[in-house]
Amino acid sequence: MSKRLKILLVAFLLLAAAVTLPFLTRRSGRNKTEALTQVLEESKNKTDSLRSAMQYLNRMSPMNRGQTVKEVQLGLNTWMQTADLFSANYKPPRALADFPVQELEYVGCKTPLELNFSAWDVDYLYQRRMMDKLSQWIVDFPLRDSLILNYLEEKKAGLSAEEAVRLEEACKLFDWAMRNVGLDAEMASVEQKFPNPEGPIQQNGPGYGYLPWETLLFSFGDFIEKGRVFTALAYQRGITTAWISDQGYMWAIAVLIGDELLVFEPKLAFPVLEPDTRSFASLQQAVENPRVLRRLDLPGQFDYAFNPGDLKSLELLIDLPPTAGSARMKLLEQSLLSDERMTLYHDLDAMSQALQAAAPDAKVRVWRVPMMAQIHAGMVRDQLGTLSEFTVQYMTQHGVWMMDNPAANGRLKHLYGDFESSLEGKGALSLYMSCRYDDESIRKLEFDPAVRNELGVPRIPGEDQEAFANRIRQAQYVFRKAKVDAAFLMAQLHFDRGNYRAAENWFRQRVIDNDNPLAMQWNAIGRYGLARVYQEMGDIEKATDQLTFQPSTMEAGNRLRLRYLRDQEEATTN
Repeated sequence: MSKRLKILLVAFLLLAAAVTLPFLTRRSGRNKTEALTQVLEESKNKTDSLRSAMQYLNRMSPMNRGQTVKEVQLGLNTWMQTADLFSANYKPPRALADFPVQELEYVGCKTPLELNFSAWDVDYLYQRRMMDKLSQWIVDFPLRDSLILNYLEEKKAGLSAEEAVRLEEACKLFDWAMRNVGLDAEMASVEQKFPNPEGPIQQNGPGYGYLPWETLLFSFGDFIEKGRVFTALAYQRGITTAWISDQGYMWAIAVLIGDELLVFEPKLAFPVLEPDTRSFASLQQAVENPRVLRRLDLPGQFDYAFNPGDLKSLELLIDLPPTAGSARMKLLEQSLLSDERMTLYHDLDAMSQALQAAAPDAKVRVWRVPMMAQIHAGMVRDQLGTLSEFTVQYMTQHGVWMMDNPAANGRLKHLYGDFESSLEGKGALSLYMSCRYDDESIRKLEFDPAVRNELGVPRIPGEDQEAFANRIRQAQYVFRKAKVDAAFLMAQLHFDRGNYRAAENWFRQRVIDNDNPLAMQWNAIGRYGLARVYQEMGDIEKATDQLTFQPSTMEAGNRLRLRYLRDQEEATTN
C-alpha cells in the first residue's frame, strides 16, 4: 500500500470515528437518561398512588365512606405493587396463630403476610387517623383534673422523664375518654361481673357493637366500648395497654409504665389508687394488697364486684385487630411522610413479651373482640343496605352523625382539633352554634317550602307524598336531636379548652335543665361534666350536688371521686 493511500485510510478512519463517536455517546447517554426517566416515573407513580390514597383518607367521613373506601383501597393496592417488600424486615407474629381462620379471612387478614389492602384495612386506617389527630391535641392541653394531678405528681417522682411523660399522657387520654363518652346503663353496675364477650357474635353484642371510631362519633357506649376509645388513643402515643380479665370476667385496663402495669377502671372513670401511698396502684399491688380493691367499696351503697383475693387467674388481652400486626401495615407505616405519619403497625409478639414481663403469672394474648367488632360492623352495614325496621331504628338513633349536617361536621372538626373558623371553612364552635334551629322552623318543615329549602330538605322530583312525609318527620327528629347533642358537645369543647364558665352554662342550661326528652341521654355524663367544672373552679359543694345526683349510670365512680375530693380537701385543711 502506498504511503498516500495509508494516509487517506487513516484520515477516513479518524473521520468516521469523529462522526460515529458522538452518535454512540449520545445514544448511550440517551439510554441511561431513558432508564433514569423510567425509574423516576415509576417512583413518581408509586408515590402518587400512595399520596392519592392518603388524600382520600384525609377527606373520608361517615357521610362519604362508601365511595372513599374504594378510592383509598385502590390507591394503596396500586402502591403495594411497586413497594419494596424487603424493607419491612417483617416476621409474622405467633400471637395470631390461634385465631379462627374463617374470621381472619372475613376481615381480609387470613395471613399477616397478605399484601392486599381490604376495606377493613381502610376502616382501620380511618380510625387510626382520627385517633392520631385527637390524641395530639388532647396531650397538648394541660391535665384538667386537679384531683388526679396530685396523685400523678406523686407517681412521676419515681419515674424516668420518658415514663413520666407517658403516664401523664395516659392520664389525659383516659380522662378525655371518660368525660366525653356516655356510659350505657346495661353494663354500668360495679357490683356485677361481666364475662369476656368472646362468644358467638350477636346483634349489638357487649363490647363490640361499635368500632372505637363509631363510639367516638356517637359519644356513647358500654364500659368496654368506652374503654376501647382510651386504648385506641393510647396506642397512637406509643402507650402499651391491655384489658385485664379475671377468670373470664372483664375488669379494667392495664397501662404499662416502666416495669409496672397501672390499673385504670372505665366503669368508675378513675384510675385505681394505692390507699397507703396515695399513688397509682399497680396490678401487682391490687393482687397482693387486699386494701386496694377493698377501698373501691362504698359501705352502705356499693360493694365492688371484684373482692380481695379474687384475682387468681388473670389474662391480659391486647386490644388490637389482626391487621395491626400485618406486613402491609408495617410497610405502609414506614412509607408515610410528614403529617401523614401515624402508628399503624404493632409487633404483637414483642408487646406480649413486655406485658408478660410485667405480669409473669398472667396469660397474655391478642383479644378476639376487636376482630369481632369488625365483623359486627360488616353485618350492620349489610342490614343498612335495605330498608327495614332495623334501618329505621339505627338511623333514628345515629342518623345525626351519618348525614351531612352542622352537628356531624362540627363533631369531626372537634375530634380533629379544628375549633375555630378559618379561610378553609367553619370550625367546630361555629358549626355547633349552627345547630340551634328554632322549634318553629322545625315545625314548619311540614308545610313551608321556603323553610324546607333553607334547612336542606326539599322534595325530590318524582318522590311520592308518603315517602316525602316520612323523610320530613325523620328530618324533624334529626334537627331536634342535633340541637341537644351539639349543646352537649359544645359544653365538652369549652371544658377541653379550659373555659369553665362557658362549659358550666352549656352543661347547666342546655343539657341538664333542657326539658327536651332527647336531652336525657346526656344527663348522667352531663352532670359528671358539670361536677368536673365545679371541681376545677374550686366549688366542692356544687360539685357534690352533681356527683350525688340519682339516678346516674356513673354514680359509683362519682361517689368514689367525691370521697377522694373530700380526703384531699381535709388533707389541705389540716
